[in-house]
Amino acid sequence: MLDTMMTRESVSAQKRTDDQDASRVVASLGLGKENAGRMIMRAAPMGTQLSSYSPAVATVRIWMSELVGMASADSPLPVSANWTTYTLTLQWQRSDWKLADISQASGPTPLQTSDRAPDSVDAFRKMDEDFNAPPYVG
Repeated sequence: MLDTMMTRESVSAQKRTDDQDASRVVASLGLGKENAGRMIMRAAPMGTQLSSYSPAVATVRIWMSELVGMASADSPLPVSANWTTYTLTLQWQRSDWKLADISQASGPTPLQTSDRAPDSVDAFRKMDEDFNAPPYVG
């Protein structure tokens, strides 16, 4: 997928970064074949901004809300929400816009104003099973 989406110059470095990040997450969660089905990763864009544009290069920012963690009572990382702003640099290459760079920064994160307590890990597991989402492709 990255070979199709990214510029020739940036795809190898992005694959290395993605592999390192995935290995770090897997290790920190103690993720294995026996509990892989309890991993929840979902993301939704909250908004986008075209920061700059020329016929050769464009920069787009995407503000995202993400759920990540394990739907397991003894998980070192229970399902939690993260807010991230991604900056994507696109280059016109091979008659298409290709991704040249991805960077990210935390937030902005809204104030938690709900008086509701967090739901149980079982509620997250059931919701993840009941609602279809595209599978993560690594």
